[in-house]
Amino acid sequence: MNVSLRSKKLLVAAGAGALTAALLGGAALAAFAPVTYDPVSEVEAQLGTAAPANSGTDRLKAILDALAAKGVITAAQVDAIVAAVRDAETKGNGGEVRRILAGLFEASAKYLGLTMADLKTKLPGTSLGAIADKTAGKSRAGLVADLQNTVNAAIDSALAANKITKDQSDKAKADAPGQIAKFVDHVYEQRTPKTTTRALKVTEFVGDVFGAARDYLGIAQADLTKALRDGKSLGDIANATAGKSKDGLVAQLTTAANAKIDKAKTDGKITADQATALKSQVGAAVTMLVDRKGPTAIFKR
Repeated sequence: MNVSLRSKKLLVAAGAGALTAALLGGAALAAFAPVTYDPVSEVEAQLGTAAPANSGTDRLKAILDALAAKGVITAAQVDAIVAAVRDAETKGNGGEVRRILAGLFEASAKYLGLTMADLKTKLPGTSLGAIADKTAGKSRAGLVADLQNTVNAAIDSALAANKITKDQSDKAKADAPGQIAKFVDHVYEQRTPKTTTRALKVTEFVGDVFGAARDYLGIAQADLTKALRDGKSLGDIANATAGKSKDGLVAQLTTAANAKIDKAKTDGKITADQATALKSQVGAAVTMLVDRKGPTAIFKR
């Protein structure tokens, strides 16, 4: 092997090692870092369950695969590096077990039949166990049992996939009851929420009414703009279009806005109460936009 080739391999190995450390360390430090106060972080910190949402080794493999595609390293070297990193994770700090425990809150929300956003609003000043006892058909004991089953199943799956050792599996199962009890019984701090949150506007969910109207009516943007500048409203234009109507346009815009609100609730971005309040405003907001006349209708929202 000549000196140039040997030097190249040494540089690749050193670079891969540094890259591995940076990725895994950065992923661990970035986990559960709320921008604003989040009561759930209290218990996650106590349980030591902070874990990356995505495996650092998965990101590492994607980068190494790109290098292999360019011919910098071979596919065999990619596999060897990733295998070594995963082996170190498994034998080292039990990161997989922490990832399992990090899912306790989401599993609790599922058991209680609540979205993550709704459950978080209920937590300050109480505990998950207390919420479970006050929920019809649920209980603290039921929540504990459900979480225990979820954790045990996840541990078994991790063991079968060789992500943890048998000793780690046994220890995790032995420690789980105490960890779960601590998690379920923790009383979250009651804090006065900050008032800097921007108020939601229903028009944000209505979206681009002019683009939606153009698609619904099947007319060109230039024709739509001319009609609006001539003093007509979107409703007037719809009623003057064959096979279309103002009511049909309002119905389509309302359905689309309500679908966006439902998705925001499902994604945990808004609570059920916020979704209900927004939906109650959709009809009036859409009608106002559809009835607006004159050139200013093009620019005002």
